[in-house]
Amino acid sequence: MAVLTATEIQNTYAEALRLQNAGNREAALRIYLDLITDHPRVAEAQYQIGVIHMAENRFSRAIPHLEAAAQLKPAEGAIWKVWTEAVALGGDAAAEETYLRLLKTAPVPVNIKLALQDRFGARRSSTRPATRGVPPAEMRRLVGLMDASRPAEAEQFASRLLVAHPGSAPVLNILATAQSVQGKAALAEAAFRKSIAAEPGYAEAHDNFGRFLIDQRREREAIDHFREAVILAPGLPSALVNFASALTRTGNAEAALVLLDRAERAGVNAAALYMALGNVRMRMKNYAGAEEAFARSLDASKGKAIEAIGMLAQAQARIGKDDEALANFNRALEFDKDSPVATAGKATLLQAFGNFEEADVLFRRSFELDPDNGENYRVFIASHKTKPGDPIIDQMLRQYENPRLSVTDRMNLGFALAKALEDTKDYGRVFHYLDEANRLMWAASPHNMAARRKVVDMTKNAYADFDWHGASIEGATDYAPIFVTGMPRSGTTLVEQIIASHSTVSGAGEVGEAAQSAHRFLADGKNARAVGDIPAEEIADLGREMERILRARRPEAERVTDKSIQSYMHLGLIRLAMPNARFVVVRRDPRDNLLSIYKNKFPEDTHQYAYDQRELVRYYGTFVEMIDFWRELVPDWFYEVQYEELVANPEEETRKLIAACGLDWEDACLSFHETKRKIETLSVYQVRQPITKSSVKGWQRYEKELKPMLDALREGGYVAD
Repeated sequence: MAVLTATEIQNTYAEALRLQNAGNREAALRIYLDLITDHPRVAEAQYQIGVIHMAENRFSRAIPHLEAAAQLKPAEGAIWKVWTEAVALGGDAAAEETYLRLLKTAPVPVNIKLALQDRFGARRSSTRPATRGVPPAEMRRLVGLMDASRPAEAEQFASRLLVAHPGSAPVLNILATAQSVQGKAALAEAAFRKSIAAEPGYAEAHDNFGRFLIDQRREREAIDHFREAVILAPGLPSALVNFASALTRTGNAEAALVLLDRAERAGVNAAALYMALGNVRMRMKNYAGAEEAFARSLDASKGKAIEAIGMLAQAQARIGKDDEALANFNRALEFDKDSPVATAGKATLLQAFGNFEEADVLFRRSFELDPDNGENYRVFIASHKTKPGDPIIDQMLRQYENPRLSVTDRMNLGFALAKALEDTKDYGRVFHYLDEANRLMWAASPHNMAARRKVVDMTKNAYADFDWHGASIEGATDYAPIFVTGMPRSGTTLVEQIIASHSTVSGAGEVGEAAQSAHRFLADGKNARAVGDIPAEEIADLGREMERILRARRPEAERVTDKSIQSYMHLGLIRLAMPNARFVVVRRDPRDNLLSIYKNKFPEDTHQYAYDQRELVRYYGTFVEMIDFWRELVPDWFYEVQYEELVANPEEETRKLIAACGLDWEDACLSFHETKRKIETLSVYQVRQPITKSSVKGWQRYEKELKPMLDALREGGYVAD
């Protein structure tokens, strides 16, 4: 943006504010960010950027903009209020120190300044609501009744105290908690609301009410109260853990991690803290870190936290410690045969190894134990061939209509119902559930196509104008992995399974580290290094690092496959770093490919473009663009498999594939479905069946429902008709 006049700045700000007030926060944010690039002293724009980030629970990103606004207009109380909240919710020690230092000299009223300082001092870990005259001994007696697990007596005593001391927030809080424990939900909610109305700044009441709302499956309301509790008392341990857990469940793991780090630094050493930390790390795909956190949770509970055992097993399963995982699932079930986490977790592990019958029994048991858990239904249906009249359909329909069902559970059930109905050839009802499931996913995590476009352009620029065939990397590893890449749901799992059926090859699945390592290696902030400017020894080091990661996954293997979807982005660099590596790119008719993507829910924070038909086509276009880019530069560095040709002529195409991987032919590659290896992708069931043509031209059943996607494919020139 060019330097603007004062009037132009005012008009630009007004347009952004209009969009913000209309609910289009991200569009407004882009305008504000452009504005401050050349005009950083526009305090109002800095402030509104902070407000938008706060509304989206991006607390740490709000802090620098609110600090800038406060320094530009230090007397504005509104700025200090929001900055205080941002530091309470997302600030580390340095952010807090800066805030308090600037607050000391800020020209705000003394009473406001002291109240704000106190929040990070005396009231950091607890608040002090007025008791309305309740004698301390009576309060201690009331608390003692709850500590002794005597909620009925506590309820009666609290009720008597309120007659003499009406409006006592602490007593109302304990009354509500006692009623909640006894299952008196309506009375408990009324008492919690009275407690908060009597003392809006009572952090503990907000925290307890939030936990009550979680039990009532009203998570969105609960988040608001947990958030308020942390704002009021930034060091209240239970509020930090509860808010972090809620943020994790809604996909904001980074914000959750800040809160849990604060609790841990404060010396909190509780099972709940490490349980929450483990869940955050699972969400962030730091499975080794999750294993460590769940183990600490188990230690803190003196081995009594059954859920921690189950989650420890889930983390171990993710990092290939399958024997330990199975042992821990069994251990958890020995403690409690009705553990929902262990039951569903063991079912999923057995499913991954193709033990569908035993998994089926456990999944059905998990539905009884945790009937509202939509994810269990979705994972089960992936390996269950539903038949007409199967009672599982009516069971899922009943749960889907449950008004108390969370958005996440309804979304998962929607995907499960769509797949089950398609299994039964009830095609007319499939998209009713499928479109809604995708809508909910898109609303929760929309894709940023502009960011994708920037990455593609940056990557192509870094790799252009380089003599790929003439380059030689001295000291490069001779390790020879086989990378299988392409769009998700294009047949990559099938192709990897075929290759991994060879006696000299072990399938590692979606490792993902090669593409990520290459991207980190290439990228430097907002730009990327030109590959020609990178010293050869650094590229050799990159190859050895990739080798270390893959060998750790399959240390006994002579050859290993890595089915990482994004490997095609950095095909040239990976091959340069590992000259003996082979690449297989899988292609599929985009109409079937994109439909298959649209029919599935992917792991959190991955493939976010998948939930909108036209966005799917835009993303597919970038895939085609990158493959065309590499075909022009290094056509002999990768082998392309066309899915439709593979399923039409399996032996002929499989022989070509095996030869392209530099392997001698083995008949076992035609019996890939008999290979007993762990499959953790959405194709867990399909690749254990012989090749069929059943999914070819499946899009034709849904031409009307797929009109946005089909139109976009034609417009992009990706299909001819």
